[in-house]
Parts: sequence; C-alpha cells; structure tokens
Amino acid sequence: MKLPTFVKAIGLVTLISGLGKILGFARESIIAAYFGTSEVADVFFVSSLVPTLLFTAIGTAIQAGTIPLFMEERSKNEQDAKKLMSLLGTFFLIVSLLFIGVTMMFTQPLIEIMAPGFTAEQVALAVKITRIMIPSMIFLTLTSISTGILNANKQFVLPAFSATIQNVVIILATILLAHTYGVYGLSIGVLIGAAGQFFIQYPSFKKAEIGCNFRFREHKEKILQILILFYPIIIAAISVQLNSLVDRMVSTGLETGSVSALNYGNRLLWLPLSVILTPLITVLYPSLVEGVLESYKKFFAIIQKGTSLILFASIPFTILMVLIGDNLIEIAFQRGSFNKAATDITNQALFYYALGLVFFALRDFLMNGFYALKRTKIAMYSCLGAVLVNIVLSITLSKFMAVSGIALASSISMLMQCLVLFLYLLKNDEDKSAYSKQFIQEAGKLTLVTIGVLILVVPVLKAISGNMNVFLETSVVTFLIFAGYLALSIVFKVNAIQPLANKIKVKRS
Repeated sequence: MKLPTFVKAIGLVTLISGLGKILGFARESIIAAYFGTSEVADVFFVSSLVPTLLFTAIGTAIQAGTIPLFMEERSKNEQDAKKLMSLLGTFFLIVSLLFIGVTMMFTQPLIEIMAPGFTAEQVALAVKITRIMIPSMIFLTLTSISTGILNANKQFVLPAFSATIQNVVIILATILLAHTYGVYGLSIGVLIGAAGQFFIQYPSFKKAEIGCNFRFREHKEKILQILILFYPIIIAAISVQLNSLVDRMVSTGLETGSVSALNYGNRLLWLPLSVILTPLITVLYPSLVEGVLESYKKFFAIIQKGTSLILFASIPFTILMVLIGDNLIEIAFQRGSFNKAATDITNQALFYYALGLVFFALRDFLMNGFYALKRTKIAMYSCLGAVLVNIVLSITLSKFMAVSGIALASSISMLMQCLVLFLYLLKNDEDKSAYSKQFIQEAGKLTLVTIGVLILVVPVLKAISGNMNVFLETSVVTFLIFAGYLALSIVFKVNAIQPLANKIKVKRS
C-alpha cells in the first residue's frame, strides 16, 4: 500500500471509529433516559455482561492466535491458509454454540452466582433477557473471524464501521421498542445489533473464500498450538472482563441503581480513554515490538516515553472528572428516567474511577510491552492478581463506602497491577537508577502543575457554581483546566510538552 493511500486509510478508519465511539456514548445516554438507575437497568447491565464475558475467550483466541497463523500460512501458500482458517473458524463457531447451549441450560444458576444480591423477581427477569442476548455470541464470533480476515487483506473500513451499525441498531431498538416491550426491546436490539455487525461485512468476507471445515482430527495439533501458545493472553483478557463482573456482583447487594451507576460512571471514564489514550497506546505498540528486536534499552526507552505521555495526557481529564463530574453526568445522562438522584449516585462512582484513570490506560500500555517481549505469563499473573485484589477490596470497601468503595477498589487494583508490571520492566533495565531519578523529577513537575491548576480553577468554580447554565459552567471550567495545564506544563518544562514548547519558540524567533 502506497504511503498516501495508507495515510488516507488510517484517517478514514479513525474517523469511522470515532463516530462509533460517539454513537456508543449516545447509546448509553438513551438507555439512561429510558431506564435510569432502576432495578430493570441493573438487571440489564448484569445480563449484558454474560455474552461479553463468554465471548472474550473465543475472540481473543481468534485475534491473538488464529489470525497471525493465517497470515503466516498465507505467506507460504494461499490455498492452505484458507483451509486452515476455515478449519479454525469452524472450530471456534462450534465452541461458541456449545457455550450458548450450556448457558441456555444453566442461565438461572449463572445469574444467581453473578448477582447474589438480586431478588427472585430480578433473577427471573435476568434469566429471560440473558436468553434473548446470549445467541449474539455466534454473531460476535463470526464478526471476529471476518474482521481478522478483512484486516489481514488490508480492508479496514467495514470492520471499523461494524460498531457504528451495532450502536445505531441498539439506539433505534430502545427508541422504538422500549415503550412497548421495556427492557426486552433493548435486549432484542443487542441481538440484532450483533447480527448486523457480521452481515455488513459478509459480502466482502464471502470473497475471501473461507468456509466450513470439520476435519479437526487431521489438524488437532494446530488447534492445540493456538490454545497452548496463547492461553496466557486469553486468560489475561478474561481477567479484565472479570473485574467488571466483580464490580457488578458486589454492587447487586447495595441499593437499587448501584449496578447502573457503576456502568454509567465507567462509560464516562472510558470516553477519554478510548478517544485519546487508546489511539496513543495503539500507535506506540509497533514501536515496542521494533524496540524489542533492537535491544532492551531501546524497548525500555519507549516504555519511558509512553508512560510519560500517558501520565501527562491523563491528568487534566482526571481533574475535570473529579471537580465537575456531576456536571458531566448531568449533560450526558440526566433526562427522562435518569433524575438528580441517579446523577448523584453515578458521580460517586465516577469520582473514584477518575482517580485511577491514568492506571487504566497505563495497564493496557504495559501489557502490550509484555506481549511485545513475549512474556505473556507474567502479564497473565498480573491480571489474575489484580482480580483477587479487586475482589477483596470491593467486598471490604463497599461495606463502608457503598458504590464509591467498588470504584475505588478498581482504581487501587489497577494501580497495584501497574506497579508490578512497571517495576518488573524497570528491574531489567541497566540504567534504572538514572531513570528513577528522572521519573521522580517529572512526577514532581506534574504535581506542581496539578496544584497550580487546582489553585486557578477551584476559586472560579466556587464563584460560578449555580450561577450559570450547566453547559456554560462546564465549558468555562474545562477551558481553564486544559489551558492552565498546558501553560503551566510549559512553564515547569514538563518533558512530555517540550516538543510543542520548542516549536512555539521556533515560530516566535
């Protein structure tokens, strides 16, 4: 692919992905307007996690194991690669159908385990809507296979557009069906949306000539190779989903609306993560792989740079969410069934989630570092450890802080996982003492910048709070936070901002 074409493809995919993320947030806002933080909303958010959790193992195996093998085989013989992909795709489709069958049979005990605080009526409702949504697993599996094949063939637009289709379907289902069928209409929308993701890709996928292949015995070694070689990545991915499950399990024993509040707070947290920080992490990953091939020193230099950039980019969003989280929630969600009480309980969750924003982003970046090093077992153990920490802290802190304690537990578990991963990487660096000194200096500068921003913004916020429209108040505070943060970062010569500061100096001169 020529460079101009490649750049255009990246721009188009980024634009479509951004549209999908905006529609995803609109979807949550509309669900909030129709269902608020009610018992029904709590039931839906627990039930919707079932297909996601079960699909994680299959989807990760396809993306991490199957697609790289397909590309490797294709470099030798294209027809053999198609046969291999047909075989592995068929295998994972059968596994998906087995998961669906078992879940359909044991839905009630599964829900009782996932939501120990639900009443009998809530469990009964959860069972019904879970059975509506669980067949979406087959479409998610087909979409994962199709996306991998199309991306391997350098067809990026349709896979990027899939999330947009799903979000549009769920939005329409909520608007058109929720009044008549309630949460059942929303659940049907989730199922149809999952199907839409695959069917929009199907015409292009069909041209790849990937079909069904049931000759498992002949190729059992290839199948075992994937499962054995990539099981740490699969377990790590499941562990990430388990953290969400732990939060929802514990919150079912709290006041009505706690599950929904955690979901909405988490969605707001992930908005800056998905729009700004995740692309940054994605861009840095190829550099990590190249760094590993050159030397550990080069690799760790990229870890240093990435850590510094993520820390720098996260802080103003953290300040914004901590200071005016209630305004952000009111703008995003407070309409229809989502009232002031729902805003208050969601803000409790968002406040403590926001404290861990940087660690949610850093965790993904550092995990990529371990994948680049091919030390996947260490990444897996760190994820399992984080789940255990989250379980203990969520149960303990929720007794004293309710929904706030669960959000705080998640942030603390992310902090501890980041420390473990980073210290392991630092241990193997030859210049760790020099870097430690540099990191302390950088952290000190960012601390001074953060204090300066708070000194600037807090008095203004107190003066204007309640005296102007919530949109205007939020705009003023947001501008002050980001402008002040940028200016003070230049003044204190924060390393992450130096390239921009140097460009400004050159233009002035």
